[in-house]
Amino acid sequence: MESIPIRIRKETKESLTKFRSHPRETYDEVITRLMESQVDSCMVSEETLLAIEEGLADIRSRKTRELNEFCDASGI
Repeated sequence: MESIPIRIRKETKESLTKFRSHPRETYDEVITRLMESQVDSCMVSEETLLAIEEGLADIRSRKTRELNEFCDASGI
């Protein structure tokens, strides 16, 4: 594995040390684990984002119906 030096403050290194799962865990492993824990497993897909944008455009152009219109039409 290729390594490159990075500069971090002493306080940052001390904080990273507290995040170690075990004493021999490398700082690279700690940083990687912390970054992976911040990835949202429920990220919104591009398709969903487009559907949201279309829905917002419909709302802005008043291409919407009241909820009670759906309830009345279905007999609920």
